[in-house]
Amino acid sequence: MLKFENSALSEVFLMPKKVENHLLAASEKELKVIIYVFSHPEGFGDESEIARALKMTEADVTGALSFWRGAGILSYSTTSQANVKVVSETSPREKTVSYSPKEVADAIEGNEDVKSLMNYATQTIGKILTPNEQGIIISLVDSLSMGCDLVMGIIEYCCNTLDKKSVRYIERTAIGMYENDGIDTYEKFEEYISRKKKEKTLEDIVRTVIGAQNRAFSKAEQQIIADFANREVTEELISSAYERTISAIGKPSLSYMSKIIGNWSSQGIKTKEDLDGMKAFEAESTAAFRLEDYTEKPDGAF
Repeated sequence: MLKFENSALSEVFLMPKKVENHLLAASEKELKVIIYVFSHPEGFGDESEIARALKMTEADVTGALSFWRGAGILSYSTTSQANVKVVSETSPREKTVSYSPKEVADAIEGNEDVKSLMNYATQTIGKILTPNEQGIIISLVDSLSMGCDLVMGIIEYCCNTLDKKSVRYIERTAIGMYENDGIDTYEKFEEYISRKKKEKTLEDIVRTVIGAQNRAFSKAEQQIIADFANREVTEELISSAYERTISAIGKPSLSYMSKIIGNWSSQGIKTKEDLDGMKAFEAESTAAFRLEDYTEKPDGAF
């Protein structure tokens, strides 16, 4: 049987475009290793094979692989055969991995961005991190392809805003942001933080208005507050909706208040001035309509 092959394609290999983002930071050895890895899609035995092919030491190869792992280009699993591959699109919780102390040290030394991230984490968390804790932070960059600036932002948010300095808490927060809110860039993170600040401000306002200082809000109530923040509902409208709710059903209810505010919104009412204007219009309309004006009076009636 004759078999035809496109020789042009057989001599070509592909690399992810995001490798380009790290060309300036990568050393000559790191560039040689990444080219070797992607030119052997069938895989290879271990680091020693790359070292022999490129006439490098195994330590140099390990350091280069750690650099590309830290950059989020490669993932690595130890099996009977080395399996270095582009980071996959599996679930974030499945993608996070653990590393040996040597792998952690190599990743830090092999990437200036990761080294800066680790220094920042140590200072912000306020203690010397164990290799396992360092590995957890590196995994966010390696497995979730988060930029070091984004991971720094999440560490800052957890430690200084939420006052939570556990590395495991930071990991859970990062994964939650990634899975639930699609946070994979620093720009998206900034938008997320801005939104959360608005929600916290509205939550404090709602607590004060309805007198719920000491109880936790349900998920449904939290969603209502988030909707208030997104629609930029003012404190005055929230207070007015609360007063009408108490008059109507005799108790606080965020669900009822949300319906009132939604009804106002559909009428173009966004401020207290808008609401007062509507009340004045209703009052004028009521005063202008008198039943006796539209009823035939009996003879002799005044």
